[in-house]
Amino acid sequence: MVLMTKPQIRKDYFKDTYVIIAPNRARRPLEVKPAATELTTVCHFCPHDFHNETITYQDNNPEGDWEVVSVINKFAALTPDNHSAYGQTEVIIETRRHGMDINDFSTDHIVRVFDAYIDRFMTLRNMDGIKHVIIFKNEGGKAGASITHTHSQVYAMPILPSKTEDEARAYSKYRLEHMTCPYCDIIIAEAEKSRVIWQDENLFVLAPYASDAPYGAWLIPKRHIRLISELTHGEKESFATALKILLGTLDRFGIAYNYFVENAVNNEDYHMHIKLAPRPNIWAGLELGTGVIINPIAPEFAARIYRGQVKIHTDPRF
Repeated sequence: MVLMTKPQIRKDYFKDTYVIIAPNRARRPLEVKPAATELTTVCHFCPHDFHNETITYQDNNPEGDWEVVSVINKFAALTPDNHSAYGQTEVIIETRRHGMDINDFSTDHIVRVFDAYIDRFMTLRNMDGIKHVIIFKNEGGKAGASITHTHSQVYAMPILPSKTEDEARAYSKYRLEHMTCPYCDIIIAEAEKSRVIWQDENLFVLAPYASDAPYGAWLIPKRHIRLISELTHGEKESFATALKILLGTLDRFGIAYNYFVENAVNNEDYHMHIKLAPRPNIWAGLELGTGVIINPIAPEFAARIYRGQVKIHTDPRF
């Protein structure tokens, strides 16, 4: 593989968005985040401080105690009784145990977290007046996490965000022009490329060509499905395995991240997937002023990091 040394402007696979890949701007590829500090000894997501929560979903362990649970966010930005900010926001607490990350879970436990995602997504998308439901996870301070106990969030919104609408429009345009699904075509086009991170019979994981996040990764089911609720048990296990690889790598190097579950909004054709956006850097003037992102980590190099082919501490470049 030829090492990328000069910046490149890259266009997304099918959207009219551009990214500047500038590997010479990164003196070190993995930027360690400061250790999180607890401001209080009280964690409201731990069982002993779990009081008066409105539970919307519960998955018990063999002892009969909750292990994965979804609750109404007490500090919700959207609520059903506020006509000015209508909606619902929930927190999915992924484990009773404080101090774990999702990549520390067993494959079976991650599957159970996905079952919670599916339950809340399917329930909230049928709520009156809701146009969009997004499931996402923030891990680490730079990614917006305010509580260290591992959790995900679900937002049911009465609006269709412009980013979601733009993706849907570009997706539909591609379908009309090519009569194929762009994500299915991405799997075919990237199958033999250096950006492939991991795959099995169910799932294709790659560092996308025009990644807008350093170490960004997409997890795309090989079967064309519209919604997370359509995943088979085997496909959930594949997602769990991939997340353990990806998030375990980020965790080892202390990189904060977000990931987002992308689903069809209504009954339109779409290809469900998860997008992982690590957050080792902070956007500056160009990004905030133009929306054009500078990514200092070439996707081809990011894929090698995830595949374990780069030894950071012995590589003289770093």
